[in-house]
Amino acid sequence: MIRLEPRMSTAARAVQAHVHGALVLLALLLWAPDAQAYRWYDNGAGSGCVQCHTGFLNGNGPLHLQHRTQFGVTDCNICHPNGGSTKPVLTYWSGPGGGYGCAGCHGQDYGETSPNSGLPKATAYGLRAFHVANGITSCGTSGCHQPGALGHPNPFPTLYGENVAPPYFAPMFTGLTDPCSSTQEDLPFDLDSVGLDNDGDGAADYPADSDCPTPATPTPTPTPGASCGVAPAPGCIASGKGSLQIDEKKTGKEKLKVTLGKLQPAVTQGQFGDPVNGTTVYAVCVYDAADQLRGEYSLVPPGPLCGTKPCWKAVSDKGYQYKDKEATSDGLVQAKLTGGDVGKGQIKIQGKNSSGNLPIGVVAGLMNNPSSATVQVLSSDAACFSIGLTEIKKADGTVFQANGP
Repeated sequence: MIRLEPRMSTAARAVQAHVHGALVLLALLLWAPDAQAYRWYDNGAGSGCVQCHTGFLNGNGPLHLQHRTQFGVTDCNICHPNGGSTKPVLTYWSGPGGGYGCAGCHGQDYGETSPNSGLPKATAYGLRAFHVANGITSCGTSGCHQPGALGHPNPFPTLYGENVAPPYFAPMFTGLTDPCSSTQEDLPFDLDSVGLDNDGDGAADYPADSDCPTPATPTPTPTPGASCGVAPAPGCIASGKGSLQIDEKKTGKEKLKVTLGKLQPAVTQGQFGDPVNGTTVYAVCVYDAADQLRGEYSLVPPGPLCGTKPCWKAVSDKGYQYKDKEATSDGLVQAKLTGGDVGKGQIKIQGKNSSGNLPIGVVAGLMNNPSSATVQVLSSDAACFSIGLTEIKKADGTVFQANGP
């Protein structure tokens, strides 16, 4: 488990631990500096929900990555006012293509209108109740949000049950569909194994909450994973120098070599996750000049041991190293991820097709747009890393070799 948040009070830590496991890090916030209460997760100056829920780390944190990968958020405007990285990140409204902001997943549609934007909004009555139950009352009926204030009806409406899906629990917005499923909602690296307490009654998901019907089939145990998106992920840590070599000339002897060097900014070991004692896995993603995904290599070890030795080991306090002579995971035989000061971090990954597991046909795909390429290394519960390659050395349909930036 990765803990990136600063030290705080016992009550706040208790809320934070459950909230992270329940997707509630985008809470409708706890402090109210003006008559309209807090309207943002982050107002651009670090004020808002981010004061307690810090796991986005300017777009490079594990929670940001999980929202894009595990929860299937592909449209930045669902949370941002105008594309990735734009602020303020509003709790009740977002940009074109979105509309409900954070509350699209962390609230429900009671037919209310925001007094700030004048637009329809979702409201997080259940989320406020959850905070109040854990001793944080600034956002409850004794704090900012009272009946008849801030556009709320008087009295408050009867809360929807756990089984009523928030507006963004739909394929056009996210991969979330079932508000009673901890399999969908839970983060794989937090302190518990339950998802969002949508109605704030202290019970989350099936079978704990009586609002939730019995699933038609047993809920499967989630397997932590990292997968490439249809386009390069935004907000990744940039590489100042790197290369990609894919050799597919000889059948059964195909090779892959990826290098991302001079990582910017400084990178800690924690930003790679923890593949030794945790559950971190990685994916290598290759995109062409049109940002079309052309190659994906998953680094998921067969178990703790590769042969007779551990697959992963720590490299001092800088990073991690992987070795698997059998090339079990998509033909990848070794990887080394090391952090350090600005420009000192580096990622190296190599693969070969001696096991028959290395994906092939990547070079042919890159021939459609051979003028440049993008390589990204994604993690299941930590940061992602990226480089754009503009110096194409060879692209003849059997070999692709490029340097960058």
